[in-house]
Amino acid sequence: SMDGVLPGLPATLGAPVVVFVVQTSRANYGALVALFAGGGTMTKTGDSSKSITFEVMGVAYEPLSAEADSLLAATFQVRFPSVYWRDASTVTSTAASLASSVQVTGLLPGITGIVGDATVRVKGQAAGVQVTDSGGSWFTYTPALPAGSYLRFESDTGKAFVTTSDTWSGGTDVSGAVDFGGPRGVFELSPVLAAGNPLSRSARLTVTATTFVGATIQVRGRSSYLL
Repeated sequence: SMDGVLPGLPATLGAPVVVFVVQTSRANYGALVALFAGGGTMTKTGDSSKSITFEVMGVAYEPLSAEADSLLAATFQVRFPSVYWRDASTVTSTAASLASSVQVTGLLPGITGIVGDATVRVKGQAAGVQVTDSGGSWFTYTPALPAGSYLRFESDTGKAFVTTSDTWSGGTDVSGAVDFGGPRGVFELSPVLAAGNPLSRSARLTVTATTFVGATIQVRGRSSYLL
């Protein structure tokens, strides 16, 4: 036995639940419930570029006063199943040149949450590629990737494709040649501080290979935030 826990154990965040109280007329209560009931997407106050999906867990109301029964305080218990606020826009990093081992920094600047649905694309010529995130997750592709071909790994599905043109869709499915894992069993991008500065956060990848000739790497995704 030991005190505490083993360090480095993977953790997950529970879906936050918040309560919204809305003042409404009794006549409009039904429409307000319909607006919330189906769930959907909320944008962040003061920053419409960030949004989060929500679902309603409970609804209740009470009159604001005995004298004003036509006015209600409607209470909505709302859960955020996806946990993180997300950028509305998708960004694509500048292609970074690869050598036998290189760190690619400054990806998805500003993130404070995990990104589990980014796409990583490696342009050949390369072989024996391994991409490792700062949080310990990784994926590998051991076959040779010819010059002018692109390997695209989609972290949300774990699938990979090879294309012979500069595109982010389609291609030949090569998922069987890809392996991936990490503390939580998937490949994901984690925030890391630049030089210990909490105001400068981004994702960082370490890329290794047995062969790199004119190869590059790019990441496409949406940043995520805890608040």
